Amino acid sequence: MTADNDTDRHGPGVRLHPPVIFAISILAGIGLHRARPLAMPWEQHGRILAICILAIVAVLAFWSLYQFLRARTDVRPDRPDSALITTGPYRYSRNPLYIGLSLVQLSAASWLNNLWVLLLLPLSIVVITKYAIAREERYLEKLFGQEYLHYKARVRRWL
Repeated sequence: MTADNDTDRHGPGVRLHPPVIFAISILAGIGLHRARPLAMPWEQHGRILAICILAIVAVLAFWSLYQFLRARTDVRPDRPDSALITTGPYRYSRNPLYIGLSLVQLSAASWLNNLWVLLLLPLSIVVITKYAIAREERYLEKLFGQEYLHYKARVRRWL
């Protein structure tokens, strides 16, 4: 497909990398915790829970990244796509890597025994949805047309 504008040539226009958005949210939660500590309700088992969550994230991330390798397209949202990925975890969610980043924030909240980090998770999800996902979806719809619309109709954005 021939690029007809700057966004097509350079991807969906997501310049601030999504992991940075989640990192900012986690750091904000740490700052809030220093000002007014709020413990997690399951603080006694928080580190065990965090490790279990991170194990799930690792599997999900490797499975997702493998799909990008197989399709020979770039995972970075500031780069153009060359293939629409609908296999692996993308059969169940259009955004498994963002689910993974959300789980990382949950894991950080558990590990740090910091309820603020957990309370900021919905804000992270809203920002990612409005800033990154909305742009990516517009870009993919323009790039892949009906193929993406069919995919979008059968696979949920999150879960």
